[in-house]
Amino acid sequence: MDARTEMRRPQTFRVLLSHGQRRSFTEPGSTENISPHGLRVRTGRFWEPDARLIVQSFGNELWARARIVYCQTLPANTFAIGLELLARTGGWITR
Repeated sequence: MDARTEMRRPQTFRVLLSHGQRRSFTEPGSTENISPHGLRVRTGRFWEPDARLIVQSFGNELWARARIVYCQTLPANTFAIGLELLARTGGWITR
């Protein structure tokens, strides 16, 4: 099955996003939906497509390395980013 056509589950939980090369900078976000290979996250800033991120759940029990597939502008100065999970700890999809 193609990862982009997988069933996505609407699921909301808070995450922290950090740029792969500047890990000291973090941005809060919230997931909108998840699949075994990706996440859609709402955030307050624009992120460059193809950039690499570290995604951590609040509490740090889950983390992933991800690639930004797209960054969509939304109302109220927010953005939605589509993330392809490159490596992750368990439980993202079962959370």
